[in-house]
Amino acid sequence: MKITLEEFHKKYEDVYIFLQDNENRENNHFLQDVWSHLVKKREISIKQINGIRNSMMYNQNKIERENLKEFHKDDEPTGSFVGEVKKRYDMTLKYLNGKSTSRGFYIHTFTDRNDNNLMCFSDNERIYLDQEHKLVSGDCFTCRATVNRHSVNDFDPTNKIKQTVLNRIKYNKYLGNKQHQQKDE
Repeated sequence: MKITLEEFHKKYEDVYIFLQDNENRENNHFLQDVWSHLVKKREISIKQINGIRNSMMYNQNKIERENLKEFHKDDEPTGSFVGEVKKRYDMTLKYLNGKSTSRGFYIHTFTDRNDNNLMCFSDNERIYLDQEHKLVSGDCFTCRATVNRHSVNDFDPTNKIKQTVLNRIKYNKYLGNKQHQQKDE
């Protein structure tokens, strides 16, 4: 369903003003195309209006995130780094989760007994200790790994975390999962 430019301006004034602002369209090809279509054809579809609204929300979230980053720029990160860079260690870790990235690899996060945050990159969505054990959240295990680097995870500006990045992980022994043990009792 298409609506005319005049209807669009009256019914969706906030969306129209956002679209009209050249600064919002500057690096957004979708907004540029919609604006060009609107100027030439003098009509717009509901799907296009919803797309503009999504762009508005994205811009608002981006501004809020930048403001949060600025406000928390001097906050000290929590936690501690584990080990020395380029050294190999035997570790006991708890698996927290795995997430995919837009680049086609996975990030797996762990914690140690001192609540330090560790992570690794992987080509695999799941981590298998052996044929029987696929790691799920809360699983504890032993491994041998190399400390690749120390970094600060500031994806959430209100909660900066010191993070140890591991590589060359050799998974050894499955130790159990307290969450599963509590359910079984």
